Amino acid sequence: MITLQFKAITYSYWKTTTNLRHRLHGKPAYQVWYRNGQKEYEVYYENDLWHRLNGKPASQSWYENGQKEYEGYYEHGQRHRLNGKPARQAWYPDGQKYYEEYYENNLRHRLNGKPTYQLWYANGELTK
Repeated sequence: MITLQFKAITYSYWKTTTNLRHRLHGKPAYQVWYRNGQKEYEVYYENDLWHRLNGKPASQSWYENGQKEYEGYYEHGQRHRLNGKPARQAWYPDGQKYYEEYYENNLRHRLNGKPTYQLWYANGELTK
């Protein structure tokens, strides 16, 4: 398998010769930067599926001010994270938590009867 890299001023992505998004060794296969050089978005792919192991997010994005906007944990294209941690979460531009979702093997799941989805208002108050 041969891997090709395509890079432009504001993005780069890696594909195989069979046109699958794919990159190994802990490197993202797709990245986008704001014009100021700040990273905006990155995704880790294996065989065209969002995939990253060892408790690290497969997809991440940041606001232009550098504050993290979103992170998602995926294994073989499925939303998945263990140990009572959210598989998908997002933040407001000021860093306040916006939402979090809990998944195991692409199914919403959370231990001890806690909610699998939580949403916060911008003032930090949890919605009901």
